[in-house]
Amino acid sequence: MKLSILDQVPRSSETTNEIALKETADLALAAESLGYSRYWIAEHHDLQGLLSPTPEILLAYIGAKTNSIRLGAGAILLPHYAPYKVAESFNMLSNLFPGRVDLGLGRSPGGSAEASEALSGNFIERIASMDDRIEELMHFIRRDFPSDHRYHSLKAAPVPFEAPAVYMLGTSKKSADLAAKHRLNYVYGHFMNTEDDHHVIGHYRSQRKQGQAFACVSVLCADTTEKARELYRSVLVWQAFNQTQEPLLAIPTVAETAYLVKQLSEATQDTMEQQLNEAIVGDKAYVKKRLDDIAESLQLDELMVLTHAPELRDRLHSYRLLTEIYPQLVSL
Repeated sequence: MKLSILDQVPRSSETTNEIALKETADLALAAESLGYSRYWIAEHHDLQGLLSPTPEILLAYIGAKTNSIRLGAGAILLPHYAPYKVAESFNMLSNLFPGRVDLGLGRSPGGSAEASEALSGNFIERIASMDDRIEELMHFIRRDFPSDHRYHSLKAAPVPFEAPAVYMLGTSKKSADLAAKHRLNYVYGHFMNTEDDHHVIGHYRSQRKQGQAFACVSVLCADTTEKARELYRSVLVWQAFNQTQEPLLAIPTVAETAYLVKQLSEATQDTMEQQLNEAIVGDKAYVKKRLDDIAESLQLDELMVLTHAPELRDRLHSYRLLTEIYPQLVSL
């Protein structure tokens, strides 16, 4: 099993968009030096505090700063885009960074209904064609359209020596079925749905015996459990405001959180405490026990971590502590 990172590119209230984007490259460099296997960028649209609407652009920036870590999208939301354009973009990245590029595919909207409409029109209609979109994309990636197909001679240029590795991301049997049908490895979004992990991953493995299954989990590790919980309260307050109040433009600091939490209802605060108790948030011993249980019960081929915290240093320290917990999972 390997250890990797999914970054949704969150912004701290103590920084700016410009600095937060540069910090993402700093984190990727640190992840490379720590021995993480891959660094993926998520795709979201008009979600306050997340700065990742165009993963392929940020990946080009990160790729120019790093040397060996695999880079990828987690995920490109394919219903929004023409498969040919996606193939062109990731073939370009594969030329720039040979042998290092992953293309993760998702089927969610990644934002509001208004954002989906502005991006691609009727999202429901487009998601219904997801199977055909993946098939067309894979033909462009593999360059194996049938001889009588209208795109047989069309290339997603520049064609790389090594094509990007393609993955399917999701949390449902539908995404697992698509992964199995198109012979793709599968990444389960455990941080979005902790209830169906065994069912969905088991379903995928029943359909594709040779496929690899990853899980992406939300983790925040600190020197003490008390410190980790203090940091994660800032994340929960940010999420709570974005769901129930005027959205926050960034994750608040610990000091700001102490003020903001008082503006939330008692019911919301109780929900936050329940979420905190259920989260993989704590010191090395606690985090190791929780992650060991997940990895063993799901028999994962790779564990991918998503880490939100008030500041860059908190996220970096969590990444560093995880490599101390699992020195055998990193490749120095």
